Amino acid sequence: MEIKISRDDFLNGIHKVQGIVESKGAMPILAHVLISTEKDGIVMQATDLEIGIKGFYPAKVVAKGSITVNARKLFDILRALPDLEVHLTREENDWVSLKCGKSKFRLPGLPASDFPKLPEYSETALMEFSGPKLKEMIRKTYFAISPDESRQALNGLLLEQDKDHVNLVGTDGHRLSFIRRPLLKSNAKDGETSFLLPKKVLTELLKLMENDEGATYSFSVKDNQLAFIHDREVIVSRKIDGKFPNYQQVIPTDNNLKVTVNTQALFQALTRVALLADEKSKMVRFEIREGSLTLVSDHTELGGAQEEVEISYKGEEVRIGLNAKYILDVLNVIEEDEVTLNLKDQNYSCLLTTGKDKDYQSIVMPMRL
Repeated sequence: MEIKISRDDFLNGIHKVQGIVESKGAMPILAHVLISTEKDGIVMQATDLEIGIKGFYPAKVVAKGSITVNARKLFDILRALPDLEVHLTREENDWVSLKCGKSKFRLPGLPASDFPKLPEYSETALMEFSGPKLKEMIRKTYFAISPDESRQALNGLLLEQDKDHVNLVGTDGHRLSFIRRPLLKSNAKDGETSFLLPKKVLTELLKLMENDEGATYSFSVKDNQLAFIHDREVIVSRKIDGKFPNYQQVIPTDNNLKVTVNTQALFQALTRVALLADEKSKMVRFEIREGSLTLVSDHTELGGAQEEVEISYKGEEVRIGLNAKYILDVLNVIEEDEVTLNLKDQNYSCLLTTGKDKDYQSIVMPMRL
């Protein structure tokens, strides 16, 4: 095998696949990327046996063939090289030589025939998404995924078709984020409308969408495998087993105390006050009265902080304890100038909304004061 390829194309490809590799797994080949030639370029593949990814990249094929090489080492080398053509050659005993400008490298490979095959996936789309819409949906819900691996059903996002729209929902039991956006197209039948997407799939999908603002992504399912496909790039993964909680039951409908505040002003003030919040609970006290919101962290060991923010609010005074990190995660993805905290009292959850986007909602549970 022998190829010549743009350093930028090569680096872009390895960047998109190397996040999946198992660097310290029981199978050494899972730390490798498989590079195979096609007529007008190369296909790069990586897998951890749960998730697989492959993508096509243009290259000049001098001699056909396949190689495997350590993905992390190849990524580090390409990142350090100048923006010149890269010349890659398979040598005897699966060794790989790489030349770029005046730089030369030799890397040990493993037999390409030993590389695990990607699971079979369907190329028939159940749903088609606008790339920017899908990217926005993931970005605005991803942070609510539970890190607790014992709660498998919460270790990803719920993808749920609703007629010509789709919902994406994440929760860890203490907070929840929900977003609804239109689909480009749907071929889903009854019983094919709800899926749990693993966190790692979403992480890698965001990488694929980094520079493809106008792209279309299709979503397909075959047996126990789901796939996202864009052009000649594919991510395929095993479904998450488990039952996602009935999220609609926890979205409050009668939080009639509405606090409207400038998004950036609240974000900056809360960031400062949270510096002295309890390191484990991250709790900040929100003291709300007409015209002003006072943020207070008064942890006795760390010290205390307090800051006042101007708000639009008319109603009774209310105090509520909230996890500052959870609130900041939501504020960080809101593009509108103002955000509304919808409250009932200190014992009920806080619903965050914006005036312009009724289809994005986040909930944060209260903390005991």
